[in-house]
Amino acid sequence: MPEETVLIDSLPVHRDADGWWSHPDYLSEFDDEITEEQFNDWCKRHQVETKITYMESDVDADVFDAYMNDGQVDCSAWEIQQPTEPGWFILSINDAEDGPVCVWGRQVKP
Repeated sequence: MPEETVLIDSLPVHRDADGWWSHPDYLSEFDDEITEEQFNDWCKRHQVETKITYMESDVDADVFDAYMNDGQVDCSAWEIQQPTEPGWFILSINDAEDGPVCVWGRQVKP
């Protein structure tokens, strides 16, 4: 039996004191690590496509270097640039292996 499609809508983003935020429905059924196959299945079930903005390519080099080299956990000064195409909304602002990332989502037709 196919799993139910649950669409995710844009929500107001209220970043915490360190600048992190995650949509309450984003990957909520998983622990911290999921496989690529699980992620792709999740996107398909929620009819969403994703793209990522990396802090490294969205801020001045000295800001990113200070974050990476000084052991900071605060990315609240990062003013994330929204994609120019319509419909994108933030799914998550989280730390990744290569530094902070913003995961964007937008609805797609099946």
